[in-house]
Amino acid sequence: MGWKDGKRPEQYLFTITDDFADDWKALKLNAKRDNRNISNVLRDAVTSKIKLPRTKSALVLSPHTDDAELGCGGTIAKLIEKGWGVHVIYFSAVSDRYPDLVDEAAKSGSILGVTHEVLEFHTRHFPRDRQDILQALYDRSKAKQYDVVLTPTTTDIHQDHAVVTSEAKRAFRDCTLLGYELPWNNLSVSLNCFIPLEERHVKKKILALDCYNSQKHNPYFNEKFFRSVVKMRGIQLSCPYAEGFETIKVRLDQLL
Repeated sequence: MGWKDGKRPEQYLFTITDDFADDWKALKLNAKRDNRNISNVLRDAVTSKIKLPRTKSALVLSPHTDDAELGCGGTIAKLIEKGWGVHVIYFSAVSDRYPDLVDEAAKSGSILGVTHEVLEFHTRHFPRDRQDILQALYDRSKAKQYDVVLTPTTTDIHQDHAVVTSEAKRAFRDCTLLGYELPWNNLSVSLNCFIPLEERHVKKKILALDCYNSQKHNPYFNEKFFRSVVKMRGIQLSCPYAEGFETIKVRLDQLL
């Protein structure tokens, strides 16, 4: 039996693998020196050249500290568990009214395992700062490639949330964009994407939210309510728990 083009297998492989075209002689010498089979040396060389898959990345847009955890804390916990890199942008910490919020957000982020940054936009004045918010989002979109961006739904009635989501649609044109729900801000919402959660993800969400002592005066800020929402969404998905999202835009590369 003859080899293709009259070449032995390993020689032919190198003729079609540009990365090793210049290494063939050195690899043969190393194999001889170490008294190893050339096939094993070749296998090690090829393995060393294989690139690890890119870590998937998610960006969570949180108009105010705690919005991210409230809307999609369980999903964040699940993404981190699956090896994703998750970064949270808090656009305002309301430091004039709640001086501890920055530290509370840092503690929450450490529990979930995310990286985060806190910007200094003024609460309830995002419409005035729309262009600067767009620029901040645009700069972030150019600095890193994201697979998914999570932002408040398009039907969120809070003016700050509406601005962030509106400008996110302009800044992030090359990735999936999902809107997370905040029920007290959604008079109507179309949730057509659900992410199933396990008890451990729900617990992480609750532990993260428990860091926000300054927000516990809000009527919705309690574990019973948090669990009722993820339980209801889980029933809609026929699973124990879930978080629901509005599909603003989906990029289907990974499904095709």
